[in-house]
Amino acid sequence: MKLSSVIWAAGLVLGLTGVGWTQVAKPAEKATAHDTGPAINAATWECTPGHKISKRRFTLDSGARRYTFLSSGCIDPSHGEERPCAEGNFGMPAPVSANWYWGGFFQVLINGTNATAYRVQDARVIESGARAAFQTIWAHPDATVGLRLMMLPGSNHVLADLVWKSTQDAALETVEVRLTCYPSFFTAAKNRVGERHCQTPRTDVAQPKTLELEPAHDTYLYYYDTVFDMARGEGLGPCAALVAPKGVLGGSVQVGGYAVTSLLKLKPEAAGARLAFYDFSGLTNADAEAYLKAHAAEDLATLERTDFRPAAARDLDPEELQAQVATLLTEAADDGDAMKPQFDELIAKAQDLKARAADGDWVAEAGLATLLVDSADMMWKLRAFAALNAP
Repeated sequence: MKLSSVIWAAGLVLGLTGVGWTQVAKPAEKATAHDTGPAINAATWECTPGHKISKRRFTLDSGARRYTFLSSGCIDPSHGEERPCAEGNFGMPAPVSANWYWGGFFQVLINGTNATAYRVQDARVIESGARAAFQTIWAHPDATVGLRLMMLPGSNHVLADLVWKSTQDAALETVEVRLTCYPSFFTAAKNRVGERHCQTPRTDVAQPKTLELEPAHDTYLYYYDTVFDMARGEGLGPCAALVAPKGVLGGSVQVGGYAVTSLLKLKPEAAGARLAFYDFSGLTNADAEAYLKAHAAEDLATLERTDFRPAAARDLDPEELQAQVATLLTEAADDGDAMKPQFDELIAKAQDLKARAADGDWVAEAGLATLLVDSADMMWKLRAFAALNAP
């Protein structure tokens, strides 16, 4: 085989990417996801001194904005399936530690008990490139609870898909989401007094009052502080949430002088809800408000129509993949014969995962994405052998 032919074949396979490894890569905007993996440290303030705390950070970067999420919990055997952590279990330490609280801004209450304070059943990046996304699944005793967070290229906010499925013997009487933010500044902790507000498309409520939500109309919740406004040279900037009305019974926002706590009451039978989170740090109150008034409806429509399944779970056809592989194995001749057992195993795994993913199994959906990434080098080699052995 001539060197030029080898170079041609290598160039060919380097350009072949995608779900079935057949699409030619095209330049596009990108969003990236990063997982630090779990880190273990001795507990200090989080739990009993001497216990071990597991911490894991996921970062989503749209190219325009970067968000980091922190999952924490004590893994001491004395807690059983629970994973206590004093400041909360699921926080947002970046872009800033205020706004959506770094220690724990997000709770899912299943029959009154916080699911994010239980064992993490699965946590992984599921997409990076065309979209950036990761998932976390918690093993609450009454329900399996899953959260997928995603950023699209160039976006300034994080899309969230929340799902729950009751365990075999559990009845779901209530499902609620509790959100905690400190708009723009940690007022009481810094011995300062602000003026917190929560604004929706229909109203604006200032501290120290409670806003009763109307799901059909209160589709965004804008949290700001008139004292700690960057236009005044104070604070970090405000934050906001989108709440898709589907599956929401109602809720309330307690506009406190320090923390602002929102409680969303969901329909247990809905089995899912859609949210989105904005950190407007760096913006004035007026600029953040103007953005929401101009773009919140458009962002909500995107949230509601987004398919959160990774590309492999959406598009992979195991039969088509099997046919592609069979052709390449034949073209690769003796080299293909040597690789056939590996590809038989790959096809069997893909078929099993695809069948489970069809029933909404998030672990199987993520497994499909991981399987294709992990086998990319093997597919590259097979295509190279097929090209090199061509007559």
